[in-house]
Amino acid sequence: MVLAGCGLPLMKVGSGNHLTFSYQATSGAGFMNQVLVIDNAGHRSVAPTLEFTALDSYGEALSDVWVTTVFGSDLGDLVVPPGESADVLVFEGAGSDRVEDVRVFVKDAAVVDFPLIRSDVEVEPLDAEGRPVTRNDRFTSVALHNDNPDPVAVRLVYIIWTDPPPSRTQQAERVLPVGDLIVVPARGTVTVPMEGEADLANAMAAGRVAASIKAYFSR
Repeated sequence: MVLAGCGLPLMKVGSGNHLTFSYQATSGAGFMNQVLVIDNAGHRSVAPTLEFTALDSYGEALSDVWVTTVFGSDLGDLVVPPGESADVLVFEGAGSDRVEDVRVFVKDAAVVDFPLIRSDVEVEPLDAEGRPVTRNDRFTSVALHNDNPDPVAVRLVYIIWTDPPPSRTQQAERVLPVGDLIVVPARGTVTVPMEGEADLANAMAAGRVAASIKAYFSR
């Protein structure tokens, strides 16, 4: 199933599930760039496996640019409940500065058993004393708060962003997993320690470069 990047028609991708996509190069100050918005108009959650073709301003394919994702929709890791979800795209290779849009190919859209979602999981970085800090500070653990009435599974990633010139969009330079699949209890909290490469990256990046800590629904 091949879908264009913007102004997409509704496309059936499995039993009772419909996905549409739109690409947003910029999302405003303080928000992530290069965002793929995924709308699931069906009644079941799906875990799509997507392939992307980068397009220039004329809609022509940029064959030397390869596209990966921050939240794993190219690997089948991102769970998309009914409603709107998002992933973040990363462009690499010659011509990556010319990307204006993407074409999406849906390799698979597996239906998954996932609870009804009313809100995203809140991510709260904590310092060594357990006090809340910002995403750009040094932190040693992360509290995940789930306001939904059911347990939900998420993955957590620490992202270091590029510092592009004004004519370029910011994108993820490094994406480091924090732990593995994490189940956050219904209306509960889980605290996840920063360990390994993610912890080292945070120690190096804190207060020096733009960074984020993000959770996404997964399986």
